[in-house]
Formats: sequence, C-alpha cells, structure tokens
Amino acid sequence: MINLIRIEFLKLFRRGLTYIGFAAILLIVLVIQVGMYVEGKKLLDFLIKSLSDVFLLEGNLINIYTVSYIVLTSLWIHIPVLVAIVAGDMVSGEAGRGTFRLLLTRPVSRGKLLTAKYITAQVYTAMLVVFLAIMSLVIGRFFFPAGDMIVLLETINIFDSADVLWRFGAAYGYGMISMWVVSGLAFLFSTRASNSLGPVVASMSVLILFMIISNFSIGIFDPIKPFLFTTYLNGWQLFFDEPLQMDAIVKAVSIMIAHITIFYLAAWFIFTRKDIQS
Repeated sequence: MINLIRIEFLKLFRRGLTYIGFAAILLIVLVIQVGMYVEGKKLLDFLIKSLSDVFLLEGNLINIYTVSYIVLTSLWIHIPVLVAIVAGDMVSGEAGRGTFRLLLTRPVSRGKLLTAKYITAQVYTAMLVVFLAIMSLVIGRFFFPAGDMIVLLETINIFDSADVLWRFGAAYGYGMISMWVVSGLAFLFSTRASNSLGPVVASMSVLILFMIISNFSIGIFDPIKPFLFTTYLNGWQLFFDEPLQMDAIVKAVSIMIAHITIFYLAAWFIFTRKDIQS
C-alpha cells in the first residue's frame, strides 16, 4: 500500500494541475496581506467605528493574527474549488488518459488502488491547508507585528496574543477536516466520470446547493440542515468564541467525519464494480 501511495504521489506532482492550488493560495494571500498592509487601518476604522464611541481601543489592531483571521474568512470560499480540481481528477483522469486497463494489469486489487488514490487526494488537501497556514501566520509575519486580536461575531471577543496561536492551530485542523469532506465528494464523483471536468462541476454544484439550503431560512429544509456538511464548513470560527462551545465542535466534527466515511465507502462500492473500458 505504501508503494502504491508513493507512486500516486509521483504521478500527482508530475502534473501541472497539482500546482494550481498552491499558486492560487500564494497569490490570493499575498494580495490580501499587501492590501491590509496598505489600507488595513482605514478598513478596520470603518468596521469598529461604532465601537469607538463606547470602548477605548488602544494598540495596533492590524497585526498578523487579525489579518490571518481575515484570510481564513475569505479563502474558505475558494479552497473547495482548488481541492475539487485535483480530487476530481484522481480517478476520472486515468479514464480520460486511457490508462486504467494498464494499471489493473498489476497484481493489485481495485480496492487497494482506489484507497491509495483516495489517501493521496486527502494528503494533498491537507498540504493545501498547511500551506495556507504557513502563508498566513509565517510569511505574514514579515508584513505585520504580533498583538492582540479582536473578533466580531455575535459578541465582541478580544484575545491576548498568548491565547491566539492554539486557536489558529485548532481552526486549521478543523478546516482540514472540512476540506477532506469536499475532497471526498469530488473523489466520489470522479469514480463515476470519464473526464476531469465532470467531477469538479458536479461537486461544486452540490456544494453550492447545500450551501444555499444551509444558510438561507427556508423552513421546509430546516429538518435536514443539521445533517448537511455545509452547515459546518465555517465551524472553525467556533474556536474564536468565548467560552469555547465544545459540544458544538464535537458534533460538527462527528458529522463531517461521517460524510468522509460515507463518500469513501460509496466510491469504493462504485469503483470495485465498475466496468472499466479504457
């Protein structure tokens, strides 16, 4: 199995498609960081103008943690697309290139081959999230100092700089799990397709549909909202709430892990019974 995964990684990083996600994250994060460096104070003054009449806010609120939080908020819309591009190509790409029959001539079961591809896709997804964390918290340190962080959710939370890093670590860990769900969904569609475009379009269509159901007040859909993974994609924000809502976090993670498991089992069932003709 380890040798299969190694081969899949070699194949993955020989394709230019693989590097699109890293390049996009690099570009978007740098644009946000440069923009906040130049115009961040004006933007923050606008956002907290109503608070200035009630509270006395001192110190530099435009710091590495505030900017990293903004990056997380804005990029969690784009990362699913980057994940789906690669995960959706893992199986369908082989069909499109006509290499499946050659692959299956090796003494390895379909289940093992699929599992190796699935693990490769999920590790790639984790690498994207880690790269985002490095770009936000490490490279961003060249632009911004450290400091306390203000978070405007349902309440106003101000965190001491010593109380922030573990929250970001947990948020990125949560975000990794949520992106594994998206990757698993694209991978599932990939087992049914013969080209790479179909799984990307299908997974994004499902994601958008579920996001609409999860985020809009449509009464008829209320009973199913708690069971949709899109309801919990922004759950990383729970780690910046005070007090920490552990029950909500555990529930969200459990539901997303259930989706990951279901998507993998469905992909395995389809692929092991698929009539491969290319």
